[in-house]
Amino acid sequence: MHYSQRAMESLIGVSRALAGHTDPGEAFRATADEIRQLISYDHIDIALMLPDNKHVVHEVGPRTSWSNLAKHPLPTDCSPARLVMQRREPFLLTADALLDQRFHFLGALDEPIYAAQLRSRIIVPMRIRGDIIGSLNISRQVPDCYTLEDVKIAQVLADFLTPYISALVHAQEARRAMLAERKARRRELHLRRGASQLTETMDKESRRLAMDLHDQTLADLARIARHVGGMRSAKGADQAALAELEQLVGGCLTELRQIIDDMQPNMLRLFGLADALEAHLFRSVRYTSPPVSISVSDLTAGRIDNIGDTLRTALYRIAQEAINNAARHAGATNIAVVIDQACGGFRVSVSDNGKGIGLRPKQRIGGLSHMQTRATLIGASLRFEAGEGGRGTRVLAEIGTSQRGQDHQVKARELH
Repeated sequence: MHYSQRAMESLIGVSRALAGHTDPGEAFRATADEIRQLISYDHIDIALMLPDNKHVVHEVGPRTSWSNLAKHPLPTDCSPARLVMQRREPFLLTADALLDQRFHFLGALDEPIYAAQLRSRIIVPMRIRGDIIGSLNISRQVPDCYTLEDVKIAQVLADFLTPYISALVHAQEARRAMLAERKARRRELHLRRGASQLTETMDKESRRLAMDLHDQTLADLARIARHVGGMRSAKGADQAALAELEQLVGGCLTELRQIIDDMQPNMLRLFGLADALEAHLFRSVRYTSPPVSISVSDLTAGRIDNIGDTLRTALYRIAQEAINNAARHAGATNIAVVIDQACGGFRVSVSDNGKGIGLRPKQRIGGLSHMQTRATLIGASLRFEAGEGGRGTRVLAEIGTSQRGQDHQVKARELH
């Protein structure tokens, strides 16, 4: 094909317009004026194919719903340009796309053709090293405007644009992959540090429980043994002695139940998350002065207990730590726990009207860090924010019920 000096200058202008852009859509839109020097149009777009058989669209001219594909790609099979992108036609040329059934089929994304009145259309492939990566689509709002000569010009444009656009697409994918890898590394590092801290805390807690058993429970049992020995030596026991013995045994049983429940929350297993949190909340504030009002609301009607035991236990531990912080450090007079559904999953929130999280930096280093680690292990999101009116603290833990949440159960189980 013979090119005029003006056409060559327009192609050079397209090349210059592409320079300096890193986003394929922005680069394409920057060439709009130069492309119009080569071929007239009212609307022009490029449809780019993705590795997962989906496609995105970048357009110039009347904005249509095709632009939504840039953020929400859809299968190539529903594109009006699919015949070209799938090599079933070398190109498409139509005098009136509103009437051409090649653009209209079951499931076709053809609404913009009607909305923007895109009648005359040219569709040509965008190739790189013989592979089709998309299509260049040129339209006018009046019928029968284009000829086969215009198709040749459009193909030259597509061949000229494709290497630039392809390079930008690959660079964009490389940046996304790099950022994703960097994010994954940061997350893994955080998880390792958090898991190490959590394991260390659990070891300390185990030693504390061992000391409690040794110093309190075993001492009480030894005293009971001596008491029983004395009663046997006396060959008899009055009612007062038996009552004292019964009280000692009852105290030991209470302490043992408390220790066992700290290690494995039986209330959670037997009665569910809401009742277990209510029991823990009551124990945490029963000796607090001034008194603290408490409430637990399960807006899921018990559906929260249908998730896996590992996920449920992790949510319990997170809420337990939030309750402990509110009861011990916030100076709150009200603590409320709400369990509800959100974003296709479940959310547990613990709110108090105390000092606010900003006044508890030590807890941020210790307990809050452990809460974040537990959330990360089960794939949950965890937020700390101010309560109503800017007073107090609200802790929100959200877990989805998708496979992503289930995939974290193996990791979480190791630290359960």
